[in-house]
Amino acid sequence: MKHAIGSGWMLGFVATFIVLFSAYLAISVNYSKAFKVKNRIISLIEESEGFNTSSDVKESGTDIDKIKSKVNPATEDKIYLYLNEIGYNYSDIKCPDSIGAGNDYPGGYCIKKITSTQGTYYKVATFISLELPIIWIKINVPITGETKVIYNAYDNL
Repeated sequence: MKHAIGSGWMLGFVATFIVLFSAYLAISVNYSKAFKVKNRIISLIEESEGFNTSSDVKESGTDIDKIKSKVNPATEDKIYLYLNEIGYNYSDIKCPDSIGAGNDYPGGYCIKKITSTQGTYYKVATFISLELPIIWIKINVPITGETKVIYNAYDNL
């Protein structure tokens, strides 16, 4: 009888370890994906020398074929194509006030234009969404970054 109780505790300990390790791996993968997306958005904004929006992404319901057929796509189109390609979509997330409420775009990222005396730069935020189903909590963790100063920003943000 003594060995049966000891085996039960050991089995519970191993199961708990496996659950915690799996959760850690899932969070690590989501964090690295959000970090990679943030860096790519920043590089696309810097390459375009600003962020220009596209009416096609919001009006056409994000029609991928229509966006791909454009000769000179807007920065928002390039970002949406990239997000669709890697499977990043947190469209249910709204930007918090610290990042710029109302500056959320299809795909689940936020961009805020900041103008200073030296030029214009952009604050970019992507998100990790952590859901704890047992206690019904959903936590959205922003991953933020900023572009370099763009002196002659071409955009319509």
